[in-house]
Amino acid sequence: MPRKILQNLWISTTLGMSLALTVPANADQLIVDVVGIERLGGAMMVAVFNSPNGWEESQNPVAAAKDSVTGPKARLIFSDLAPGAYAVKVYHDENANGLLDTNMLGIPSEGYGFSNYQRTLGQPDFDESLIMLDGETTIEIKLN
Repeated sequence: MPRKILQNLWISTTLGMSLALTVPANADQLIVDVVGIERLGGAMMVAVFNSPNGWEESQNPVAAAKDSVTGPKARLIFSDLAPGAYAVKVYHDENANGLLDTNMLGIPSEGYGFSNYQRTLGQPDFDESLIMLDGETTIEIKLN
């Protein structure tokens, strides 16, 4: 009987160790500083993507967060991300309706921005917005 207990303990320990090895030892942290906020109130909405899947439609980000807008700058922190390439979208939901509002021509009437992207009109491709996350990484996104 003790031999059976030792076998089960060894199997449990081995399984537990192999599961522990699948979790990243040093998860990275992405700090997103949003600047250029013109109006206070509402919420800053941030979505982080690690592939082009869902980028165009803003669906299925690997991480997302929102924070109240109380000043000309907002900071959102994403912990426990694996090292690698990411793209970030932000918008200022000024009226807290959960949508990026647009005018009659489809032009956003609320602030928006993307990582690593300078153009002021239109949404960039996923590849145009890529940033590399390796350790603690801080990016700044200016709202349009």
